[in-house]
Amino acid sequence: MVLSQVDIKKALAKGEIGFTPELEPQQWAEASVNLRLGFRFTQLREAPNLTVSVAAGIGAVGAFRLWDEKILKEVDELGQRESYKLKPGKFVLALTHESIKVPRHLIARVEGRSTYARMGLSMHQTAPWVQPGFSGPLVLEIANLGSFNIELTPLVDRPCQLTFFRLVTPVPEELAYGSRPTDLYQDQDHPLVHKPKRGKKR
Repeated sequence: MVLSQVDIKKALAKGEIGFTPELEPQQWAEASVNLRLGFRFTQLREAPNLTVSVAAGIGAVGAFRLWDEKILKEVDELGQRESYKLKPGKFVLALTHESIKVPRHLIARVEGRSTYARMGLSMHQTAPWVQPGFSGPLVLEIANLGSFNIELTPLVDRPCQLTFFRLVTPVPEELAYGSRPTDLYQDQDHPLVHKPKRGKKR
C-alpha cells in the first residue's frame, strides 16, 4: 500500500518517519515528498587503465581515492548562490539536504522527478529502494544524459521524490537496516567513505 500525503504526515506526527531539517510546504506532493539537493558533490575520476571490483563493496574504490569533491556554500563571497555545473555525459554523486528515517513497517523508494528527467537528468542508476530501519541523507547518482550543461543548486533544486510503502509484516529489529556491521550506509555523510559499523546491541 502506498502512503498518501495524509498518511505520511500522520506517520511524521507520530515520529515514525523523520525528516531533518523539517520539510518546507512546497516539498509536499500528493503521495510523496520532494527532497532538496545538498551541498556535497563527488565526481569519480577517469581511470581507463584501472580495473576494480565492487562485489565486496566500495572499499576498493576508496583505497585508490578515485574521486574529486566539491562542497558548495549556499552563497559565495558576493552573495550569489553557488551551483554545480554537470556537463553532458557526466556523472556525479550528491547528497540530499534532508536526512530521513524509515521505520521498520515501511520501505521507501526514491525516484527522479519528471521535470528533471525531461532535461536528460537521471537521479539514480539502480538503487531506488530505501530499506526499513535506514536513517541518514540519500545519495543521488546523477547522470546528465542530455545535450547541454545543467546547473544543480543546493536547496533550490528538488530533483527527487520519496514514496513510502507499507509492509505486510514489519521487519524485526535484528533484520532492519543499520542492525548489522555491514550496513555501512547508515547515517552516511559521504557517498564513498564510511566508518565501520559495530551494529546494534541486542
